[in-house]
Amino acid sequence: MSRSILFRILLLFMLVRSVGATAQQGVVPSMGTEFWLGFLQNYTGAQRLDIFISGQVNTSGTVTMPLVGWSQPFTVTANQTTTVTIPVALAEHTTSEVIENKSILIQTNDTVAVFAINFQSFTADGSQVFPIQSLGTEYRVQSYKGLGSFSPGYSSELLVVSTKDDTQVEITPTATTLGGRPPGVPFIVDLDSGQTYQVQADNPQDDLTGTTVVGTDSSGACRPFAVFSGVVCTNIPAGCTACDHVFGQNLPRNVWGTTYFSVPFNTTTGYTYRILADENGTSVTVNGGAPLAMNAGDVVEVNNFAGAACFESNKPINVAQLMEGSSCSGNGDPALLILNAAEQSIDNVSFATVVSTVINQHFLNVIVETASIPTVSLDGNPIPPGQFTTFTANPLYSWASLSIAAGSHTLNCPDGLIGYVYGMGGYESYAYSTGSFTPVPPLVVDSVDCVNPGNGQITLASPIPLFAPYWTTLSNPNDTLAFGNTYTFLPTVSDVYVVHGQQFISQCTDEYLFSIELTTPIFTDPTINGQPAASIQV
Repeated sequence: MSRSILFRILLLFMLVRSVGATAQQGVVPSMGTEFWLGFLQNYTGAQRLDIFISGQVNTSGTVTMPLVGWSQPFTVTANQTTTVTIPVALAEHTTSEVIENKSILIQTNDTVAVFAINFQSFTADGSQVFPIQSLGTEYRVQSYKGLGSFSPGYSSELLVVSTKDDTQVEITPTATTLGGRPPGVPFIVDLDSGQTYQVQADNPQDDLTGTTVVGTDSSGACRPFAVFSGVVCTNIPAGCTACDHVFGQNLPRNVWGTTYFSVPFNTTTGYTYRILADENGTSVTVNGGAPLAMNAGDVVEVNNFAGAACFESNKPINVAQLMEGSSCSGNGDPALLILNAAEQSIDNVSFATVVSTVINQHFLNVIVETASIPTVSLDGNPIPPGQFTTFTANPLYSWASLSIAAGSHTLNCPDGLIGYVYGMGGYESYAYSTGSFTPVPPLVVDSVDCVNPGNGQITLASPIPLFAPYWTTLSNPNDTLAFGNTYTFLPTVSDVYVVHGQQFISQCTDEYLFSIELTTPIFTDPTINGQPAASIQV
């Protein structure tokens, strides 16, 4: 093979591989500049809805409720926390299966992290809020059962927040809803940008965990939405007082993982964990124990668990760690913490504790690769290696549980970490992730072809019909080569050709890539018995 051809093939290989490798290494952080959220219904009484915003640089922005006309500008000082209080009467959802205009939009000029908390008299919980680029269109909800010993009962609930016009979602509840929709029967909801839709279980003792919320084909992949879940007020587990609101944002199920770690809540004697399966034939082990056989939507719950745990599965799962009532755990109150998979570690994150006169104890649980312990720092100070404990079931990872001061903090580990911040005091509590990475899907080259230009024209075709299709190259995306779902041409250079267009049903933008590599004739000068022979073209 000639050096020219070898170079061209290697160049093409590196092009395709480097495009994929860059995308796979690229990540969508939990920090961003645009966030959408909504608040679930909480217990009755005096209430406050707060948003905490922190960042590593000075910036400014605006919190708006775009469909009701409320807005508030704010500024953020680097490594400090800004609190914005949202009007309860405008933002709290108190209905079930009613389209409302109660979304909250945070927009900033520079990257920030956002956390939200729903305060009520002696009942509160908080959640990390994901930026719009971390949202998805397919969710399976992690929630908890409600509490029926009061009238009215305190139900399991979920909330959909739309970010785009013409969003259509299909909801399949796992329990009869307050609006009378039966379990296992999907129903359709149409939402425009900023609209919200809360669903509550009819029987307060039912659980909406496992409910799916999926964008329809007409909605497509270009209309992401946020899903929050929790309970108005509940005991965790049943009989463990006191009742508390639980609240968390769900990750799309396409970024669920197969390895998770839980760490005991500081100053407590135990916690509850829940494993949620998304596919049939899921097998899960906890600390290397006997496999648990699970199918799609199945939930395994264990209460009063006292130690650290390693969860490993053959298929993606979702794991939640729940703070128990103080009558069973010795401290704290119910709180919902949806765990990050080990694959979603982050190397540098700013986060904020809840600012509260009641919650006066704040803690941080950190999970890292054991080999990375010497590189972990909090607020620029190394965390002493002696603070870490190795996971017995997976010694490649270790954890630490630290008491921290109220306010904003920065956590660093070059090789990646997972962090959870939580707090308790006076029958109130909160728990949420400090941040995670959602992998960006790799750029896919749909076909790679080697072409001899001497063979004439070639035809490329979109694998599916697109609306308003046009063709460009990866090397010159601003030059339109042709229009239509097919492109016939005589290739003169090696390049990646791209067809762009819209899907007919959803109108979402789509593209497909075709790598064309030109080959060249190889000429050799063979000899026969040491004598020159005629030149032969291969």
